Amino acid sequence: MDKKIVAYYGSWKVYSTCKIEEIDPFVADILIYAFAGLNADGTLKVLDDWGDIQLQGYAKFNRLKEKNSRLKTLLSVGGWNEGSANFSSMASGESTRSIFTRSCLSFVQKYGFDGIDLNWEYPCQRGGNFKDKDNLSQLLKEMRQEFNKHGYLLTMAVGAGESIADVSYDIPRLSQYLNYIFLMTYDFYTYVNGHTGANAPLRSRDQYNVEYCVNYWIRQGAVPSKLLLGIGGYGHSFTLANASNHGIGAASVGPGSPGPDSKTPGILQYCEILDLEKRGWRKEWSEEQQVPYCYQGNQWVGYDDLKSIRKKVDFAKKTRLSGIMLWSVDMDDPRAQHGVKFPLLNTVKEEIAL
Repeated sequence: MDKKIVAYYGSWKVYSTCKIEEIDPFVADILIYAFAGLNADGTLKVLDDWGDIQLQGYAKFNRLKEKNSRLKTLLSVGGWNEGSANFSSMASGESTRSIFTRSCLSFVQKYGFDGIDLNWEYPCQRGGNFKDKDNLSQLLKEMRQEFNKHGYLLTMAVGAGESIADVSYDIPRLSQYLNYIFLMTYDFYTYVNGHTGANAPLRSRDQYNVEYCVNYWIRQGAVPSKLLLGIGGYGHSFTLANASNHGIGAASVGPGSPGPDSKTPGILQYCEILDLEKRGWRKEWSEEQQVPYCYQGNQWVGYDDLKSIRKKVDFAKKTRLSGIMLWSVDMDDPRAQHGVKFPLLNTVKEEIAL
């Protein structure tokens, strides 16, 4: 079976470092536009009328298919900032589920997408309720029936960790109704933990790692050929409590300094991390966790580089997953500031082909 490469596009980047026209339409099999929102009545809403409609974000994104006829595009609904309450309310009733499904079909047909990606973070949590797990399964069943009539794709990004998945998902039913399930196998450690940690350890001594999560999903009944392993095109940064204590697990006192583009304390995009490496930050490799980290002074960041991504692709192949998902294409050096455009995705493509 051909392995799939999927990448999200953070549409807000149209205002900064990655115009839609700069995306290589051959770098992935499926590109996903993030995000559309959800109204309280169950209908979809445009989140950024200026970028999505006036600047023709939707239209330009779907015109990428004119350059690559094999490319598929999806519209992702939700995201962290959208929360869970509106999803929970919508999924709770047959009429609102029907309204949502029809609204999704309308958006797909009006703007030229090939399907819908759901990004409900998370059922039964963050404003949801205990019935969300079953209601989500029913929603997906009804959407699948309608989407099949038109040949549209239906996918979902899911919390990969056991603590989220056990509460939020009926995993066998997700496998039954979705074309693909995108495991968000990243964000395992952030500054909130109070100590440094890798964004996505391949393996570690606890359950907060890629290998454990993938095996958990398969044990719970997920079909491997529906699963894609998620990779983050960014790192989580920390301010060290003591600059001389800079290994994985070192005490930290808060987020790292924001980068010039990400502008968010505690987050650095891959491009920004490459800049830091060039400026002399010390880079180390964790043999145990199969990931890099780098530091200078009291600043520390854990991330994925080309070497660790090859390790993750190899793991996905050995476990017979469907492929790799990247969040996000706009973080992957789209302007070749460090010599090559989209180095992460191109590394994925090379490794999958081996």
